[in-house]
Amino acid sequence: MSTPTGELTPAAIAAWRARSQRLWGDRLATPLDAFRHLGAVQSQEYHPSKLTPAMRSVPDEEGLAFAGPAAVDALLEKGAVVRTHVLRTTWHTVPVEDLRMMLTATTHRVQQVAGTQYRALGLDQAVLDRGDDLLEAATAGGRHLTREEASEALAAGGIADPTGQRLIHLLFHAELEARICSGTPSDGKQTYANFEERIPAGEIGRDEAVLQLARRFFTSRGPATVKDFTRWGTLKVADAKAAVDELKTDGTGLRELRVDGRVLYYTGERPEPQESGPVVDFVQGFDEMLCSYTDTKDWVLHHSVPRTLFPDRPRFNSAILLDGQVIGNWKATVKRDRVVIETWRVRGFTAAEIAALRRGADRLRAWYGKPEMELGLDHA
Repeated sequence: MSTPTGELTPAAIAAWRARSQRLWGDRLATPLDAFRHLGAVQSQEYHPSKLTPAMRSVPDEEGLAFAGPAAVDALLEKGAVVRTHVLRTTWHTVPVEDLRMMLTATTHRVQQVAGTQYRALGLDQAVLDRGDDLLEAATAGGRHLTREEASEALAAGGIADPTGQRLIHLLFHAELEARICSGTPSDGKQTYANFEERIPAGEIGRDEAVLQLARRFFTSRGPATVKDFTRWGTLKVADAKAAVDELKTDGTGLRELRVDGRVLYYTGERPEPQESGPVVDFVQGFDEMLCSYTDTKDWVLHHSVPRTLFPDRPRFNSAILLDGQVIGNWKATVKRDRVVIETWRVRGFTAAEIAALRRGADRLRAWYGKPEMELGLDHA
């Protein structure tokens, strides 16, 4: 089904995506619901990644952040989510019930992408397979191994030099092959658990897995292009296109529109603008508003941002979003009773934008759990 574009601009698409991702509008009841809505949250930087579900959760009665960092720690500890390698050869935090589906959809292609690095490290298929078997056995019976303990198990099983990048990639391979996944953290350290003991049982074919992944992507991140989905899901274009074609007719209600010559897909109705003034959000550098869109990466940036600052893919340690698009970044320094938030923006803000900046910063303060904040406004 095709929908007229109306006055859709990159800025309007960004605002629409903020609603699809639940950064704006109807937020989710809990951080776990936010994880379930998004499907996967990029989390190679674990502590900052905990901001992503918090900013999509129902705010408290003061309109601030619903849950602090400890809420995600608790989900990981009880096994409601796992932090593992599943998309784009990097860490993601995933609801436990979705991991099997995501691995079925993406493992083959992610392993292909990682092949060059395996070979450079001297990890041939026989060594990788042996490592998988050893790690699966070592974590059986409810044992959750630290990285050091996993290294010892591999060495005891005859794997040469299971340290450094070789160890990292042996663990990475076993995660992708559904032999291990994240376990209960030990003294703040990542651990590894037996996949079959921690992940709900079930079987799913690859075509159905890719279809479910596509449905989740376009529901939670639309409007987006097939290429956006292909990159996000580490899929072949043909597989992504086949899933999109299926979603057009299976009752999902996938619709399409054209903007600047690009075909974008989404579910549901185009949201009506509800914001009476500017909206400012403080997000972490790998937030899904930044990392979900490769084909349309130019729309992630506010029109005020010179494209020469980011000639390739925008990369940030953090980002300030003005009406859903990047206009600067921020840095927080946590003190005993307050958080100091410095901001850098590519242009000065109007009075209304400064007020929105203060509101966004106050939500960030609440997430850090501090009663006071100092907001630096002199970095424009």
